[in-house]
Amino acid sequence: MMDKKPYINKAPVQLVMFVLSLGISACNTEFARVIPDAKPEDSIDVVFGQPKVLYIIADGVRGQSLRDGNFPAISNLLPQSIYSWESLADEETTPENGTNWASMLTGVQKDKHGIVGDDFSAANLERFPLIFERIQTALPNSDLRTYTASQSFFDHLTAGADERQLLSDDESVKTAAVAALGVDTITMVTAHFNGADAVGAQYGYDLSVPQYAEALEQFDAYVGDLLTALKDRPDYNQENWMIVITSSRGGAYDIPEEENDNTIFSNPSVNTFTIFHARRYITRIINKPFLGMRFQGDFVRFRGQLRGEVTAGDNDYYNPDSTAFTIELKVKKNPGPNNNYQYRFPALLSKRARWNWDDVGWTIFLEDNFWMFNARGLGGNVGQTRGGTLANATWNSIAVVGVLREDRRYIRTYTNGQFNNEVDITGYGSIENDLPLILGSRDENGQADCFIADVRFWKVALPDDVIAQYSCETSVPQDHPYYDFLAGLWPVVGSENNTILDEGPFGSHITLGGNDVEREAQADYVCAPGSSELSRTVPRNVDIPVQILTWLKIPRQENWELDGRVWLDR
Repeated sequence: MMDKKPYINKAPVQLVMFVLSLGISACNTEFARVIPDAKPEDSIDVVFGQPKVLYIIADGVRGQSLRDGNFPAISNLLPQSIYSWESLADEETTPENGTNWASMLTGVQKDKHGIVGDDFSAANLERFPLIFERIQTALPNSDLRTYTASQSFFDHLTAGADERQLLSDDESVKTAAVAALGVDTITMVTAHFNGADAVGAQYGYDLSVPQYAEALEQFDAYVGDLLTALKDRPDYNQENWMIVITSSRGGAYDIPEEENDNTIFSNPSVNTFTIFHARRYITRIINKPFLGMRFQGDFVRFRGQLRGEVTAGDNDYYNPDSTAFTIELKVKKNPGPNNNYQYRFPALLSKRARWNWDDVGWTIFLEDNFWMFNARGLGGNVGQTRGGTLANATWNSIAVVGVLREDRRYIRTYTNGQFNNEVDITGYGSIENDLPLILGSRDENGQADCFIADVRFWKVALPDDVIAQYSCETSVPQDHPYYDFLAGLWPVVGSENNTILDEGPFGSHITLGGNDVEREAQADYVCAPGSSELSRTVPRNVDIPVQILTWLKIPRQENWELDGRVWLDR
C-alpha cells in the first residue's frame, strides 16, 4: 500500500526565503548548533558526502533487557556509537504508544503536540509538524521513506514521507526497508517494528521470559538485515550515514526490590534504549546519573493523626521571632488520598494552636506537589513563602531561613540545598507563642502520608553555601561551621516506642501520640533530582528528531520550540 506525499512547491523563491531564515537563526548559537564535521580517527580514508539517516523504532523493548542479552547486530554498532540502555520515554507512559511516537517524530512533548496515549483528537501537528515535513521543507530534494505495521502509526505519523507503507507484519517492514536502502537517492529510511511489544504484552517484558527474549533476538536479526543492506550500497564508503535505533517505550514488569531506587529509572515502562551510530563517532555510553546518598534505617511513618510534641526542655527555643533562625527537615512523600503525590495543606512541622491562618505561629506544610512556610504574627498580618517542588517517593531536604537585614525580617526557602524564594515578613509582627513544637499532621487542614526525619533547628541564619553543602547530609557533623548554634536535632530514624530523642544541647524530646506508631525500613536517596531533571541527563524520545535534523545539517529554529537536545560523542 503506497501513498505519495502532498505536492510541495519547490520554487526558487521559497528556497531564498529558507536561506534567509537560516541566516537569521545563525545569530543564535543555541539554535544554530549542528554536529560538527570531524575527521575519522581510524585508518580508513573516508570522504563523507551528503548525510543520510536510517531510523529504526521498536515498541516495547526495555533497554535493560537489551543490555543484558546477546544481540550481535546491535552490539557490533556500539564501538562507534553514542548510546544508553537507560534512556527514557514519557514519564506518564501507558501501554498505548501514541504519545511517545509523536514525541519521537516531532521533537516536542505531549503538552505541545497534544497526543495523549492513542488519542489523536487534540493533535497539534500543524504547529509542531513531523520530522518528515521539516526535512522536506529544508531539503526539497530529499527522499524519505517510512514503513510500519501499525495502522495508527501509519494514519497519523507518516505525513511528509515520499513513500509510506502500511504492511502486514515486522518481516514485511524489514523487507520494504531493505529495498528502500538500495535506492540511490534515499535520504532517510524509517522502519517501525511492534512485534516485541505484542509479545511483551502477552508474556512479560523481561529477558527472563523466553518468548520476550526470542522476540528481541528476532528484532536484532531484522537490524542485522538492515545493516547488511546499508553496507551493500555501492557508494556506502563515500556516504555519511547515521543509524538511530531506539524503542518508543519499555514495558511493565516487576523488577527486583534491590534494583528499585524509587526514581524514574526504576519504572520499566519508561525504560528505553537509544543508539546513535556513525563511523565518525567514538564510543560514549550514557548511564543514569549519580543519585546521591541513601538514607537508611527504620523511619516513623506520619499518616492519619500521628503527630509528636516537644514534651521536655524549653519550647521557647523554637520561637522564630525577631532573631535569625534556620529550620531544616527531610521528607519523603507517599501517595496521598487521590493515589498520587499531591496534597492539600497537611502540616509537617508547626508551632501554633491550630493549623489555621487566624492563629499566631508558623507552619511548614505540603501543597500540591511543593511545600510552603506560613506564619501569622501579633501584628495581624499573615502570609506564606513558597518552597520548591518535592520529588516523589524519595527524600527531599527542606530549609526555612529567617534573615535580619537592615532592620527588616525576611523568610528564605530552600529545597535540596537550592534557594527558592524570599518574602519580607517585617509587617507580620511577633510570631512568638508559648505552644509546643509539633511534628506531623494537624487535623484542621488535611493529613499527610509521609516520612519525616533529620529535623534541625538553628539559632542562626545559615548562609546559602552552608545550606547547599550540608542540607543533603543525613547527620550534623561536629565540625559543621555553625554547630554551636544548633538548638534542636531530632534524627527520628532509629527512634523507639513513642519517643523521638533530641540530640541537640537542650534535650527537647518529642513524644508521639495519636495513631499507633508505624516504623518502616527505608534505604532511599536523599536529594535525588525530580523526574524532569533526571530525564534530561539521558537521551529522551524528544531528543531523536533534533539529533536527526542536526545530522542532516538543518539548523534548529527558535520558533520551532523543540524540546530535545543534541548528544555529542565527546
